[in-house]
This record gives sequence, C-alpha cells and structure tokens, in this order.
Amino acid sequence: MLAAIQDPRIQQAISLPGNQNEDWKRDLERLEAGDVTLDRKTAGEHSIQAIQRLLIFLGYSTASRGGFSIDGDFGRGTNRGVAQFQFEYGLNPKLTRKMLCYDCSWSNAHQRITNIPDTKLDIPTLEKMLAVALENIENKHLACGDFDEAIFQLNSNHRRNFYTCKEIAERYQAAVGKAVQRLKDEKEASVHPIWLLTIMKQETAGVIRPRFEQHYLSRLNQANPNEDFAELRYRSMSFGLGQIMGENYRKVGAPSARAMFVSPVEEQIYHIGCFLTASPATRAVVAKANPTAADFRTVARTYNGSGYEAHRYHESIEGWHREFRSFL
Repeated sequence: MLAAIQDPRIQQAISLPGNQNEDWKRDLERLEAGDVTLDRKTAGEHSIQAIQRLLIFLGYSTASRGGFSIDGDFGRGTNRGVAQFQFEYGLNPKLTRKMLCYDCSWSNAHQRITNIPDTKLDIPTLEKMLAVALENIENKHLACGDFDEAIFQLNSNHRRNFYTCKEIAERYQAAVGKAVQRLKDEKEASVHPIWLLTIMKQETAGVIRPRFEQHYLSRLNQANPNEDFAELRYRSMSFGLGQIMGENYRKVGAPSARAMFVSPVEEQIYHIGCFLTASPATRAVVAKANPTAADFRTVARTYNGSGYEAHRYHESIEGWHREFRSFL
C-alpha cells in the first residue's frame, strides 16, 4: 500500500546515511494492518524522526516554536506540521483554517498552539506525503531546487552539524562570487563578498534551517483570508542561507515566497545581497571592505530589526566579519 516508501530517494529523505535502525517499520506494519490509533502519543521515536524528516523535506516546521527539528518527539510542532499538510491537501475535514491560524502574538503563539487538535498518522496522509515528495523531486520543487543539496542540508540539520567561517567560505565562496557579480550587473550594486558570508554565518552557520512564525501566519491570514494557505505559510517562514522572511519575496525580486524556498543556493545568496542593498543606508555600507562600528549597527538594524542591541547582533556580525577578513 505504501510502496513509495521503498523508493531510494524517499529512503534518503527519511533516514540519515548509515542509520540502520528500522524500528519505524513496525509502526508502518501497524498502519497497513488497519491500526487507527497511531498518533503523536503512540508512535515510536524512529517513526517520528522519519516523519519529521519527511515533513521538513516537504517544507513544514516540526517544532512548536517554529524550528525544523528532528528529535523523535511528536510534540505540538510536529502535530501542527501534519495538520497543515492535511489541511492543504484536504485530508482531514475536522481541520479548519481558523484552527491553523488561531489568534496569537509572537509571545503567546507557543502556548496557544493547543488550538490545533491532535492529528493521526493514517494511510491517506502518509500516501499523500510520499506522493508529494516524489512529485517535488521530479519537478525540483524542493529546498534549494536540487535533491542532493536538499538532502545535504536536511542531514546537516539532523546532525546539528553547523559550520565554521572557513568551512562556509570553502563551500559557498564560488556562489558568493557569482552573486556579487550578478548584483553589480543587475542592480548596479557593489557588495563586498565578506558581507554575504558574514550574514550566512550569523543567520544559519551555513546550514539551511527555516523557521516558521505562527503569529505571522495568523496575521497574514486575517488580512488575506482568501489567499492560498500554502503561500501564506511560506510567507510566514524565514528560509535560505540568509534566513530572509518569505514575506519579503518582492524585496528580493522573487515571484513568490514558495519560489524563495525552492531557490538554488546561488539564488539564495543573491537574495541576501538584494535584501542588504534595498535600503540606501545599508547599500552604502556593504560596499565597504573595512566597515566601522557604526556600519555594523546599520546592517544589524536593517537585518535584525530595531531590537538588534538586545541580541548583540551588531557585535556578532562584527566578529564574523573580522574572522572572514583574517583569511580571505
């Protein structure tokens, strides 16, 4: 019934390389035997990790605070990811848009997530998840627009294997160089490569790990109640190597938030440059090879918001910038 789960590409999506633990097969056998009790309270740890990896591969958050976590805990965040998927594909008539876009703010979204009812891991849901995953692979509608890159980022996220400045430079420097040239050709903007590397180190440590903001989705839905739910969900996520909010898709020149999610790595780095040069103040700063302390504050305010000082964001990016300058 779930033959697609044996596809080698699906196997890469649901399991870490070299991980021979197949405990999840027991839960799969329960489902295929007609067990309708498999939910977030009864599924095994390895089954949940496989589901979390598949959800993340499909672009859904698995942690209640919006992260993309693979921890084997079918908590409220993973439950929300399953619920969002079921709603988008019409798999659960008990779910409503209002439940998924419950009234909340940034500070209480985590507590009010209980507004989303418990979901079950049923055969139709898993079949559809596998079918959509295979369709996305074929159409390259997946993170980074490339299967191998998407799996690399997924495994790095699972291992929490984040990267040093030198490792980031080694992996992404060529793509940074192309982005810098493109910014010059298309935007007539001069951006020093170290600024793009600095933002990547600060925001993601070189590993694409999106974050979903429930309060953002609830607010966008209130203003756009008839707009496609999936697109609003993407607009409520920050993603890419620069953790740019999907709501900023126009600012970086993307046709949609979903398009930002599936953008190749090179395009994602270009988006960082577009975001930094959209403001005249930061446009002047990021052309500098040797910025001042005030320059770091300018970039911090643009990229992290008015509360940047509380996060010491300006100090962090100054440190990373200095580190990259030491060897580039």
